[in-house]
Amino acid sequence: MIFEMILDPERSDAYVADGLWNNRTLIDAFDEHVGATPDKMLCVAARDVRWSYRDVADKVEVLAANLAGLGIGHGDVLSVQLPNWGEFLLIHLAATRLGAVTNSLLPIYRSKDIAYIIGLAKAKVAIIPNDFRGYDYPGTYRKLRPDLPDLERIFVVGDACPVDMTPFSDLMIENGAAKVPRRKFDGNDVTILIFTSGTESSPKGVMHSHNSLMYGNLAGAQRLSLTSDEVVWAVSPICHATGIEWNLRQAVVLGGTLVMQEIWNPELALELIEKERCTYTCAATPFATMLLESPSLATRDLSSFRVFLCGGAAIPPTLGAEVRESIGCNLVPCWGMSECFAATMGSVTDPDDRRWGTDGSALPGAEVAILGEDRISVLKDGEIGEIGTRGPHVCLGYFRDPERTAETFSRDGWLFSNDLGFIDDAGYLKVVGRKKDIINRGGLKVSAQEVETAIAGHPVVLRVALVGIPDRRLGEKGCAFIVPREGKDLSLEDVTGFLDKLGIAKYKFPEFLCLVEELPMTPTGKVQKFKLKEDYLARLGSFPRA
Repeated sequence: MIFEMILDPERSDAYVADGLWNNRTLIDAFDEHVGATPDKMLCVAARDVRWSYRDVADKVEVLAANLAGLGIGHGDVLSVQLPNWGEFLLIHLAATRLGAVTNSLLPIYRSKDIAYIIGLAKAKVAIIPNDFRGYDYPGTYRKLRPDLPDLERIFVVGDACPVDMTPFSDLMIENGAAKVPRRKFDGNDVTILIFTSGTESSPKGVMHSHNSLMYGNLAGAQRLSLTSDEVVWAVSPICHATGIEWNLRQAVVLGGTLVMQEIWNPELALELIEKERCTYTCAATPFATMLLESPSLATRDLSSFRVFLCGGAAIPPTLGAEVRESIGCNLVPCWGMSECFAATMGSVTDPDDRRWGTDGSALPGAEVAILGEDRISVLKDGEIGEIGTRGPHVCLGYFRDPERTAETFSRDGWLFSNDLGFIDDAGYLKVVGRKKDIINRGGLKVSAQEVETAIAGHPVVLRVALVGIPDRRLGEKGCAFIVPREGKDLSLEDVTGFLDKLGIAKYKFPEFLCLVEELPMTPTGKVQKFKLKEDYLARLGSFPRA
């Protein structure tokens, strides 16, 4: 497979010279830990998985040999659509040993996304569950297969496998295949092809190299003071950027332990954290909120749990304080996207107003700037504009998508995020919203995130999302979708009165209020505002109106 990458040789050499890139791969780190601590627990997961580093090494050796026997090698793409199961760890390590590319697909993807992603990726192999949460994956892939000419084999993980596909267990049988010789790959080779889960007509295939990913793991570990003693609780989908980089790969790079939670359930989460003595995780902020709501929270010993790295949404100051008091861990912010995973990050030593009032500061070697509308001029501290970032954490562009690559990445290395924010005088970033998440009320622009953060401070509000609703006269008006705390009620006047006391300008006030039982979310904890808007418009007139 030929990967057309936006890699400037001069910047690449500079990153190596500065020690930001070390041309090491995940398998290099893994092999070192196998040699040093072979009996240490590496992976705990559903379906009775408790594997040591030696166990995983033995399994990866067999899997890599069998994949090589099928012709899988350097640059070939393996598409993997699995939940948080131990097999994903084996596959990613085996692919890395072969120099192959792991293309991960979220388990919630269905035929449209699957066909597009695997077709564009030209995957030779797909590895899927037989069944997960009642969905027939083999049935879907069987229907799609005639239109996927590059897809040579489909392997099925589970107790049953259709006759026209191959059990994944066959790949785990030592059948005399030659062991894969140890090879040193170029650190700038693509190792992960991960697709964005945004709202555009088609997702974008983000190409990450060994260097960009290893940089993130090492820089993140340094910022958060993580060590080989970490027990990483992985609740974010492993097939998503957050799960694969900041949980799975982070555990392996550290030489720590990975504890994977198959299905989100706050009670099971608390049980896992307590039983396995988990110390760290990276997940979306709403997961922390849901832990606080668990009835058994007060009875759990969570003293091991230290660091909860939050991405995808701001950390309300009240939440940070409540989590520290009730759970004992520190919520720490980060800002990034699939194209760079993380550019800024907080630390446990930051003062509370920085840790919970910002999105952290730039990681070592990463540049973060606020750009003007021309995407060239850099704004001053405190001025709001588009967040741009450049450095060793940025991906190598979009796969087979030169037009959108040119729109998103400048020739001198800047990644344009479409996020709006500002940098304070101490160098901390504050995200205030998306360029597309702005409500245009009669020509006055309202940042949805600014208003959401303010409303979230109301004692009755559990969760909130502000959505622009079409209006004939003003273009758009704001509707606040609020999940109230159990047994509590709230009126629009309560909300606007609260905002008024905070000194929020009246044109930013929501003009509609909808109390809902929950907010629709992606598996990574991002609110799906388009669904709220669709539901509102479908039921127009049935909600409380301003």
